Amino acid sequence: MVEYRMATPNERDECIDLANYAFRLDFETLMPKAYGKNVDSSAMHKVAVDEKGRLRAQVAVFPEPLTVCDYTLQTGYLGTVSVHPRARGEGHMKALMDMWLAELRNTCDMVVLYGQRQRYEYFGFTLGGVKIKYFVGKANVRHALRHVNDTGISFCPLFEVEGAESFAHSINTSRLAYIERNLQQLPLIFNTLLQNALGVLDKGKLIGYLIVNEAGDEISEFAMKNTDDISRTIKAYMVYSRAERISIYTPEYDIQLNTTLGSIAEDYVIETSDMYHILDFANVLKAYLTLKFKTTGIVQGEFSAVMDGQPITARVDASGVTVERSAKPDAVVLNKQQAQALLLTQHSRYMAVTAPVGWFPLPIFWYKIDKF
Repeated sequence: MVEYRMATPNERDECIDLANYAFRLDFETLMPKAYGKNVDSSAMHKVAVDEKGRLRAQVAVFPEPLTVCDYTLQTGYLGTVSVHPRARGEGHMKALMDMWLAELRNTCDMVVLYGQRQRYEYFGFTLGGVKIKYFVGKANVRHALRHVNDTGISFCPLFEVEGAESFAHSINTSRLAYIERNLQQLPLIFNTLLQNALGVLDKGKLIGYLIVNEAGDEISEFAMKNTDDISRTIKAYMVYSRAERISIYTPEYDIQLNTTLGSIAEDYVIETSDMYHILDFANVLKAYLTLKFKTTGIVQGEFSAVMDGQPITARVDASGVTVERSAKPDAVVLNKQQAQALLLTQHSRYMAVTAPVGWFPLPIFWYKIDKF
């Protein structure tokens, strides 16, 4: 007989061992913010336990409060979906996923994960969101940034700089959209998924940071206090990294970073960000349409629909965005997958749904170190 329940504190090591065994990875190194030596994350795990007390499967949710244009969304990043090889095919993953989603339906606006598309579509997730990946090579820098003065720019491990935690926390919370990052845990958070945090200094003064991969040729987060220093930092980092070409990820609503990279990059691609399960469509629409209104811009108009049983009417005018929890009599009726495909994907343009041009997909984006 298998019992499905929350993990207990004394099962912390068993949760880590099961994840390591299932994925052939070291989760304490891969995800120190959740599995570091002094971090007890057992309360984030729902587990399947057999009659001998052995963990057969687990699913964890990392709580991530999200601020978007002063709106607070409650989100959770779902991960560490692990099933012991000898327990596969017994339905444990489905049971745990269903338990989590039933619970989160009452407390969360949106659940996020990264995983194989069809597997998680069964549980109501849709692959979507927007991230832009730029490719910058030495020739781009040599020609496009030839007049940029990068004298004085240097790099060092971020948390070797005095006051780095407060500096990085301030930059994050100054963004129009950000995941709450615990100030005391920043060194662990910034090492998520084997990322490295580099401080950017100008004549010894901290002016920004970069989150880079182990090879140093991919920047997953480019954060500068002053946007005038973006070009100087790119030029200096190309020399520092010794890479022939680097890639830089950005959210589409980071106007200054996209403007700079768009003017120098050799190429770019628009990719999906993660998989999303929207629980409160009105809250998510209100937050992210407002983000578009304040950044890339959005045409004025109105859209009314019943999304997964939730009636919604959104309006945009010169003063901003309003969202009502009611629908017009002739509003289109969409099931969950249709509603999320409309809001989250580039394929919304191919759907037989009349919506104001450019409203969708919503600019939902997760930085790599905020993933779980």
